[in-house]
Amino acid sequence: MPAGFASWAELISVQEKLNQAATRITAVKGDGFAGIVAAPENRELRVYWKGSAATSVRALVRELNRTVPVRLLPARYSEADLAATARKLATVPDVASVVPQVDGSGVQVVANEAKVAKVKATPAVRDSAAVVSVVAGDAPVATYDRQADIPNFYGGGRFWSPVGGCSTGFAINTAGTVQMLTAGHCGENGQAVTTGAGVNMGTISNKITCTDIEIINTPSWGRVFTGGPYSGTSVPIGGTASSFVGNYVVTSGATSGEHSNIQVTAVNLYLGVNGIPCSTVGPLVQARQLNGTCAVAPGDSGGPVIAYRTDGKADALGTMTAGAVAVANNLCPGTIYTPGYNYVYYIPIGTSLGSYGASIVTS
Repeated sequence: MPAGFASWAELISVQEKLNQAATRITAVKGDGFAGIVAAPENRELRVYWKGSAATSVRALVRELNRTVPVRLLPARYSEADLAATARKLATVPDVASVVPQVDGSGVQVVANEAKVAKVKATPAVRDSAAVVSVVAGDAPVATYDRQADIPNFYGGGRFWSPVGGCSTGFAINTAGTVQMLTAGHCGENGQAVTTGAGVNMGTISNKITCTDIEIINTPSWGRVFTGGPYSGTSVPIGGTASSFVGNYVVTSGATSGEHSNIQVTAVNLYLGVNGIPCSTVGPLVQARQLNGTCAVAPGDSGGPVIAYRTDGKADALGTMTAGAVAVANNLCPGTIYTPGYNYVYYIPIGTSLGSYGASIVTS
């Protein structure tokens, strides 16, 4: 357990209250909004703002402070400033990813250790309008590859396409039709997919490469698998939620199963792919397993990222796209394929639903 909490139920209760307040602030955020940290261990919501916040925002903060401690803190750059910088710098050759700092202090560029000096010297980095730090790190790895699900399908189950093995995400409703959301790199439009047991599921459609999402046309249900990679247990999806820096989330993929004690470390992140048709993929959320074990493994791509709720259900947060920082095999026990990765990257569910004009299926 994170320090200061006696149980996960206690942490979830605190996180829900912080997130409710954070959601109200993001609904009225103005040009100066920089970011929010909703880490339960802080016992307060930290809101970063460039310049003076609008009177309406300050009034909302005062109102929220009656039930949830909220601190309004200064920021050098706004969220919009840093998002524009991140998208631009992610197109620079040899850049693996660009992470806007949630406190509005600048952006962090990640590049291979041998390329750090080269990236620092590029005009785009050197002359950036925002403060840029360049650090060494590996590029996130797409996690291609429970095992014999049946209709209606749950999220977190195995499927195979001609591209490889991946995981189902969330049941979504698009124009009255229930389908399954997954990662865009897991197949191509028109390809047939099967379950881990080789049973036909349906076909892929509506691939959006630069956001790394696509749809499997198959009967689906508003639940996701929990437990290990061969588990049959599940949790109902009660709705959707945003991801805030500091939040604790849970991943659930067909390869490595369910992982917890994963904390969001960045939002609005872009990966540099320097390919056609995309120069970047994003926006993404980055999160890290705090014990140094795995958050995701090959074959978990497309699988759900969720947040448990106090009512016994879970909120849909996003679908897994990649992992970074490989961990030793003994630190990812039970996984079918190795290595596992300590960091997970996922596409926010709001981005996916907005792209398709869809809604989440609940149960």
